[in-house]
Amino acid sequence: MRAPGVRAAGESRWDGLDWHLIGRIAKFARPHWKPLALSLVLMPIFSAMQLLQPYLIKEAIDGPIKNGEPAGLLPIAGLLLVVLLTSYTLQFISSYASHIGGQAIVHDLRSSVHRHLVTLRDSYFQKHPAGRLLTRCTNDVEGIGEMFAAGFLTLFGDLALLSGICVALVLLNWKLALFTFATLPILLGVSQWFQINLRRTYRELRRRVSVINSYLQERISGIRVIQLFTQENRSMSEFEERNSELMSENFRSIRLDATLFAFVDGMGHLVTAGLIWWAAAPIVDGALTFGALVAFLDYVGRFFQPIRDLSQKIAVLQSGLASSERVFALLDETETVLEIDLPKLPDRTEHHGTILFEDVHFSYLPEEPVLRGLDLEIRAGEKLALLGVTGAGKSTALRLINRSYDLDTGKLSIDGVDVRDWPVESLRSRVGVVLQDVFLFQGSVRENVALGDETVSDERLWQVLRQVGVEKAVEKNGGLDASIGERGMMFSAGERQLLAFARVLLYDPMILLLDEATSNVDTFAEERIQRAIETAMEGRTTVVVAHRLSTIQKVDRIAVLRGGQVAELGTHRELLASDGIYKKLYETYFAAGLSLATVPRP
Repeated sequence: MRAPGVRAAGESRWDGLDWHLIGRIAKFARPHWKPLALSLVLMPIFSAMQLLQPYLIKEAIDGPIKNGEPAGLLPIAGLLLVVLLTSYTLQFISSYASHIGGQAIVHDLRSSVHRHLVTLRDSYFQKHPAGRLLTRCTNDVEGIGEMFAAGFLTLFGDLALLSGICVALVLLNWKLALFTFATLPILLGVSQWFQINLRRTYRELRRRVSVINSYLQERISGIRVIQLFTQENRSMSEFEERNSELMSENFRSIRLDATLFAFVDGMGHLVTAGLIWWAAAPIVDGALTFGALVAFLDYVGRFFQPIRDLSQKIAVLQSGLASSERVFALLDETETVLEIDLPKLPDRTEHHGTILFEDVHFSYLPEEPVLRGLDLEIRAGEKLALLGVTGAGKSTALRLINRSYDLDTGKLSIDGVDVRDWPVESLRSRVGVVLQDVFLFQGSVRENVALGDETVSDERLWQVLRQVGVEKAVEKNGGLDASIGERGMMFSAGERQLLAFARVLLYDPMILLLDEATSNVDTFAEERIQRAIETAMEGRTTVVVAHRLSTIQKVDRIAVLRGGQVAELGTHRELLASDGIYKKLYETYFAAGLSLATVPRP
């Protein structure tokens, strides 16, 4: 979802310079104006140094060389040396300053992209592969920095140089100058055509880079599946197809860039040849000195040089604009958790953990409702299990509590305050979640359990590890500060689940949500987790989505969901006595030692 009036990557009103995008980039450049301003100030001075060089050569030819006075060349040569050294020094400082500014812009842009990414909802990440988002945070942001440092700013220096050369050409010989200027409409028209095509090409190139990054990220994450099912050849074939498409688009951009460079270079040589032919008569007549002709041809070469280099700068510029489209499309995404201007908190005396669903409706897709008027009260400190077949809305109800998603209609409140009125940070600091699919970050046990909180003592960490029965596994793998490998691969699936429980126990939430948190562990691990859960649930409101009888029997009440509504509600004994859905599920599955995960969706 995008803000009104915002164009997505790939949409553009026109494909030349997009001043709207440049304006947005300029906002990130404003805090770093000093190095950028220094670069801009030095560029016209550098251009003036370049303009002096042909004039000094003219003076040397028409003066000491023509008159046979070698001694007269020394001051001119000395001045030329000073001009050259000054020119190179200014060029270095200007280029260095512009790259410093460009990297500062890259830093701020990347920080903004990351800051915005972590505020987006789960729904956004489900629709956009991680590899494509990674491309926007790295390649695309770098492309913008390169555009600002090596493309956009140098255009001002080129304009200053071209303006000075035009004045010098007119002063030397206005007739020859007009002959030179006659090529400008052709050059500008061709350059505009190349700008349009380069922008489209770089836009497609960026898209293909994101596709290949996304593919690689997915295949690296699933390398075990690929190898176990002998899918290596298929993976290589699919990657080669995407790689060839990327190479083809790269070749297209290279052809366009090379063609523009060759065209401008060729035009420069044609104009030079025409000038030599046309200047023959004025030299014979004495209307034009030989030194003036050499200076004129030097100026013409310098005139076409920035135009020739413009092909490369256009490539950098259009690549950067294509990248900026993608970056700002991400920054304009509005699938974030929104907070009201004046958030509310319940009275201090009311912080107990009461959860109330009132006629809650929710759907992931239009006209495909998951919750259809859910009414349910979960009392403070109560342990409640949500039961039902796949698609009944159990996990969805949990996701609404901590605002992973927002309900469509109805009301969901905690301690009498609508969850949408809570400050998001306060809400989520009171709600701890353990999911079926555990995610551990690459790093140490300490970093994964404490989540960067340096105030947590070793004693407290070992305490929660003992509570869930995983302390021996941690000791065996090197202790709190040993690396656990990518996604915690140094630990078994059951041990990773136990570490997730240790993390939520350390979090010490008011409300505990367990979403099938024991479904991926073996019986031995489940026994340890059950002991930890019983301890963790004490004094907390706990909502459990579970398929196993061992988990369900530990709760105070059970809510059986069907079609997004509460079909039955009561204790284990009450529901067995009611001869309803729960009793049928119990007799069919639990009595046979099966899990409700095997219940088919109706």
